[in-house]
Amino acid sequence: MPSVNKVILIGNLTRDPEIRQTNGGSMLASFTLAMSRKYTNARNELVDETCFVDVTAFQRNAEVIRNYVHRGDPLYVEGRLRYETWDDRTTGAKRNKLTVVCEGIQLLTRRDGSAPVDPSAGGYRQAAPAPQRGYGMPAPPAGGAYDNGAPNPPQYRSAAPMPSFPQDGGPQDGGQPDAPVDDLPF
Repeated sequence: MPSVNKVILIGNLTRDPEIRQTNGGSMLASFTLAMSRKYTNARNELVDETCFVDVTAFQRNAEVIRNYVHRGDPLYVEGRLRYETWDDRTTGAKRNKLTVVCEGIQLLTRRDGSAPVDPSAGGYRQAAPAPQRGYGMPAPPAGGAYDNGAPNPPQYRSAAPMPSFPQDGGPQDGGQPDAPVDDLPF
């Protein structure tokens, strides 16, 4: 029987990531994500529920996390669940927990609009760039300058003109109504 083990999380780091090296020499990053949920209970009270999830990232994902992610940063994580068991050192009791093994990440901008650390800026946070329109085109001027029926300036026009097709062989042109048309270039 097929099975699926896929986790998608968006949350904020509760602390700076812990970076270690495995015995094989791979980099490992451990961190905790916090996800919040707000809802109204039966007594019409607003309840804020927070879920904390431990995440482990390896190799390239761990390097990105080490270099660009800090406490409080929002992060998108894709991964899989892993069930871990161990013996407690002090009591000898069996312990267990579910963790997420990170298979992909995406850095997100903060609520204040600041971006993750930009490596080209020497490790300092930079303001998020202004949103661009499709294909790198700037937004039209504010105030609706082009909404008054005037033609759009050249940078907002379509790059390719609409083709015109001749109408030939149809009954309105005096041609035969069922004549085959073969105008393919090959």
